[in-house]
Amino acid sequence: MIKLYALKMYHSLMSLGLKERVLKVLSETEILHARDLLRKLDISVTVLKPLMEELVRENLVERFSHGGYTFYRITEEGKGLLMQLDKQKEIEGLEERAPPETEETSEEGS
Repeated sequence: MIKLYALKMYHSLMSLGLKERVLKVLSETEILHARDLLRKLDISVTVLKPLMEELVRENLVERFSHGGYTFYRITEEGKGLLMQLDKQKEIEGLEERAPPETEETSEEGS
């Protein structure tokens, strides 16, 4: 049971990382063809298709077709999530670099 939970958590984290990569790639361009996404992310269509369906359902990405081709673009919600993820990483980075608080430093502030 624990292994199954750990596996689900791993896939959830991997999915978040891949979602973030997709959003970053889409934020760098106005519109991107599905084939270009596959190339830039270096993933298979069997991985990309369900991921993009999920991102569209979550309103993070917009999908549209033109001439039989599928294109994607990031939505305002997707841009907002990407900004939140970047801010969270920045905060975590600052916390990692901050010196640990000791009794001396906490007493000095009192």
